Amino acid sequence: MSLKKPSVEDRTWTIAIVVFAILLRMIAAVVWQFQCEASGTSLRFGDSYSYWTISRNVVVDGQYQFGSSESKIFRAPVYPLVLAPFAWCEHYFLGGFAQWPAVLMSRFIGCFLGGLVVWIVMRWTREIAGVRASRCSGVLAATYCGAVGMSIFVLSEAVATPLIVLSMWLLWRSTKVLSSEQGSRGYLWTIASAISFGGACLARPSWGLWPLVVFPFLLIASKPAGWFYSRKLFFCGSFFLGMVVLVMAPWWVRNYTITGKFVPTTLQVGASLYDGWHPGASGSSDENMEFSMQTMRRIVQEESMLANPREGLESTLEWRIDRRLHKEAWDWAIGNPSDALWLGLIKFRKTWSPVPQARELSNRWVRWWEALSYLLIVVLSVLGLYRLGVDRKRWADGIWMALPCVYLAILHMVFVGSVRYRQPGVLVLCGLAGIGLASLWLNKNREGKDALGDARESEE
Repeated sequence: MSLKKPSVEDRTWTIAIVVFAILLRMIAAVVWQFQCEASGTSLRFGDSYSYWTISRNVVVDGQYQFGSSESKIFRAPVYPLVLAPFAWCEHYFLGGFAQWPAVLMSRFIGCFLGGLVVWIVMRWTREIAGVRASRCSGVLAATYCGAVGMSIFVLSEAVATPLIVLSMWLLWRSTKVLSSEQGSRGYLWTIASAISFGGACLARPSWGLWPLVVFPFLLIASKPAGWFYSRKLFFCGSFFLGMVVLVMAPWWVRNYTITGKFVPTTLQVGASLYDGWHPGASGSSDENMEFSMQTMRRIVQEESMLANPREGLESTLEWRIDRRLHKEAWDWAIGNPSDALWLGLIKFRKTWSPVPQARELSNRWVRWWEALSYLLIVVLSVLGLYRLGVDRKRWADGIWMALPCVYLAILHMVFVGSVRYRQPGVLVLCGLAGIGLASLWLNKNREGKDALGDARESEE
């Protein structure tokens, strides 16, 4: 795959859009921080509090845990470790008396990572459809409300989103290189993609099933290229999974030494599954996870009634709570299939509704910003997919960019639904939306020419 070297003008546009994206996020971070302080807290989301608490425990006590020694695998490690320097600053430099400066600095890190995502989307779109589409996608990604929010909230998406988008782009590049004469270089891109993906899973475990979606798609899309290319993709997938194992292995070993069990991500999977499947579930999350505490009390009471409490107990209490919630969730879903299906449709609506329903986002201007920018991206991405397929006969590239939304839609029809969970997929859609917007511009100003304009710069 060859790509024309970007011109000075193109680099200037790229830098300007990325800098604008970072500055917009930093302004939003300051405004959000003031709103949080006005409500009496530096961290408005319950998940944010858990990440910050774990980070503080790491730097103060040297213990990676939340609450007690029975919560040592409560969160995946990447984001708490990213927050650790800021928690250290709060505890040792600020004396624990002023949390907000440290929190605000952590939000600024998210702003820079958000700018990185904008750059990745622009670069990816440029390789598919040229510089005009790249600039359009950059503007859309820079100004999309959901992308701004995920950068400034103290949530794991601030780190997980750049990693997963980077992984998708690198894996896409590897498949293109594998089909060229320099195919061996494709495996290097695959390894880089796997490292990014492993980091994304250790920041946001919900991406753990992504290879089950993307590699079958790649094999199906590779059929027109012949058996030899499919064989290359098979080896590419093997390289990918092998490197992911190496990246995640230290976390797996650490979890095994604690529980004596294989725990691939965290011991909150059962709680998350139960949050989505249980009697009275609404499709939204109970942030306080009160049912987890109720389950813990039930288990502790049952174990206290044993003749010898030390006998017959498997692993840690944290592991047993996770297993119990996991089993009860599946038992309810199997026993109530129609309710589980109906609940899945409700979660789908909550996740993909234009207007966010989270009570923390009560500002009507933010809600309208999210709704309008989201709808614009969706409409333009449909046009972009059509143009990419019809004008360039590159349906596979378009579907590749839409695939994260399909994955997230299915995943969060099982787990709880929220606008928060769609944001990485919509960010990738900005690439398709940029192609659609560029085609509208070029159709208006350059009739009779290629709807994708300078897409020839990305010819392979």
